Amino acid sequence: MVTRMREKGQVTIPSDIRESLHLSKDSILSIVKAGNGILLIPKPSAVESFGARFQKAAEEKGITLEDLLRDLRKMRREKK
Repeated sequence: MVTRMREKGQVTIPSDIRESLHLSKDSILSIVKAGNGILLIPKPSAVESFGARFQKAAEEKGITLEDLLRDLRKMRREKK
């Protein structure tokens, strides 16, 4: 793909790439100079970042989604 840089240094990321990476007008991108090129890396939101850390910790401890849902149902019953 080829795009043109605009007057203020703006470039357009093709829609199929934006959609596949779930990018929107407010997405944060890290820009890295890589040799003679530029690398754009979507920066995950705080929620995505927390979710990834939580998932990794749960997997390391052998906790499944079903375990979490079962415990949630139990806590809700106890709270009534």
